[in-house]
Amino acid sequence: MSLPPEPLPADQVPNWRLAGDWWDLCNCAIGCPCNFGSDPTLGYCEGVLTWLIREGHYGDLKITRDLAVVLIIHWEGNVFEKNREFGFLIDDRASPAEREALQNIFTGRAGGAFAAWRDLTKSLDGVAFVTMNVSHDAENWRVEVPGMVDGLGGPFRKYMVPEGDTCRIYNAPRPEVVPGFLTVGIAHRNKVTGAFGRFFDWAGRSSKHIAFDLRGPKTFSWRTSLQTQ
Repeated sequence: MSLPPEPLPADQVPNWRLAGDWWDLCNCAIGCPCNFGSDPTLGYCEGVLTWLIREGHYGDLKITRDLAVVLIIHWEGNVFEKNREFGFLIDDRASPAEREALQNIFTGRAGGAFAAWRDLTKSLDGVAFVTMNVSHDAENWRVEVPGMVDGLGGPFRKYMVPEGDTCRIYNAPRPEVVPGFLTVGIAHRNKVTGAFGRFFDWAGRSSKHIAFDLRGPKTFSWRTSLQTQ
């Protein structure tokens, strides 16, 4: 474990953008109180967070479509406190230049919303480049890392959700992706076996999805929409 790396000097950070699909699989009850800034159901959070990149760039570098970044997380207390302990798994199909760009963005070195995320981080368990199978469609939110992660989420429809529709929350305060349309889901599978020394199995608990469009390096404000900065 270590502290997150220091931010890059401003003159070394290009404009960047990542857009795609984000979802998590966690140990909270379905609906997840963290969606409203409340404490996790069990007083702590552990889970798998996935960003599937549909398009992006880091300066002149175009980020390959459908690369993924997967985070193995643990924290105790509130979602907006400085308590996060986590490690990043990055798709090993990324080129050397893409690997450097994704590390800079996701560890908060390159500004934007992840700089705010960095401010909430207590320790970084590590960054590893691994083979993974990550895919997202309306019904199946899949993340598989051989020997480490077996996860599958999808929309939650047990009670009174109209057939063929989903339960959505608008502008839920999510630090990982900033506010957006959130689809309430269920984790059909959520098993971690040894990734950064963590082991858990939370099948049947919470999942949620938000499409993201994140940009940097402008400083992110919790009170200001990224689209108006």
